[in-house]
Amino acid sequence: MELRGIGLWFEISKPYLFLTLNELCLAVFMILIQSILSKGVNALAIVVYEHIVATIVISLLAFFLERQKRPPISVKILCYAFLLGLLQITLCQLLLTTALGFIGSSYESIGLNLQTAVIFVLAVIFGQEKFRFWSSNGQAKIWGVTSSAAGVLSTVLWTGPTVLKSTNFPSFQVATDDVIVGVILIVVGVLATCFWNILVGHVTRMYPAELSLTAMMSFFGTIQTAIVTAIVIPSSSWELQWDGGLVFVAILFGGIVITGLSYYVMTWSIHKRGPVFTSAFTPLLIVFSFLLDTIVLGDSAHLGSIVGAFLVVVGLYLILWAKADDMKKNEISDDLSVNSPLIQP
Repeated sequence: MELRGIGLWFEISKPYLFLTLNELCLAVFMILIQSILSKGVNALAIVVYEHIVATIVISLLAFFLERQKRPPISVKILCYAFLLGLLQITLCQLLLTTALGFIGSSYESIGLNLQTAVIFVLAVIFGQEKFRFWSSNGQAKIWGVTSSAAGVLSTVLWTGPTVLKSTNFPSFQVATDDVIVGVILIVVGVLATCFWNILVGHVTRMYPAELSLTAMMSFFGTIQTAIVTAIVIPSSSWELQWDGGLVFVAILFGGIVITGLSYYVMTWSIHKRGPVFTSAFTPLLIVFSFLLDTIVLGDSAHLGSIVGAFLVVVGLYLILWAKADDMKKNEISDDLSVNSPLIQP
C-alpha cells in the first residue's frame, strides 16, 4: 500500500523525529538524576531499578509486537546480546550515571558529544561508512564532525560575556578531584557506547528483530549491573528515599523512556540508517541541556554556550546532508542494478 500525504511525511521524518526526542528526553533525565543524586540517593541502585523496569516493558512489547517476525534465537545471538548489554548498560549507563555525582549534567552532555567523531572514525575503519575525502559528501562529513567538536570545545574552553544572568541559586559546584573522576568515568562510558553503536549494526543484520534484541540486551545488562552493584554498595543503599515521589518518577522515566524505548530507537535507527547517522544527533544533547539549564533551572547563559550550540547545529546539518546524499546515491545504484539487463554486451 503506497503511503501518501501525512503518512509519507511521517515515514520519512520518523528517524529525525525519534532521535531528536530521544536527546531531549535524555537531557531532562540527566538533570533529574543529578537532582536526586545530590540528595544522597545511590546512583548504582537507580541504574539497576530503572533497567529492571526497562526489561519488563521492552520484553512485553517484543512478545506482542514481534511474535510473527522474530527469528529463532541462537547461542550466537545470545552471546552478542550479552556483549551488547555489557557495553551499553554495565559500562556506559552505569559509569555515566555514576559520573553525574561528580560532575554537572551540562559537562556530561559535552563529553557525550565526543562519540560522534569517535563513531565516525570507527565506522570508516570497520567499513560501515563510505568515505571519499575529496568529494563534497566526504568534506561535509569532515566539516560536520569538526564543527560539532568546535562547538563542544567552545562551550568548555570559552565562557564569554554573560547574555542572560542567573535567576536561580549558584550552579552545581564540584571539587577538582571530583572533576577528574567524573571525566574518567565519562571517557570510558563514551568509548563503550561507541563500540556498542558499531557492533549493534552488525548484530541487527543477523537478527532483524530490534525489540527482541533490545529486550535480551536489557536483560543481560540488568543482571550484570545488579551483580556489580551488589558487590560495590552496602545493602542499606538499596533502600530508596521517597523524596516526594521524585525518585519513583526518575526510575519509571529512566526505565520506560530512557533505558527501554531509547535503546530500541537507537537500535532501530542504526539498523535503518547506520551508526554515524544515529550518533549525529548526539550534539543536540548539549543544546537541550543548555536550554533546560537556562530556561528551567535559571542558570546564566554565556556567549560561549550560544556560539557552541550554533556550531553544533551546523555540524549536525552537514552530517545529515551527507547521509541523505549517501542514501540518494544508494537508491540510484539500486535502481540501476534492478533495471540493468541480465546479460551485459
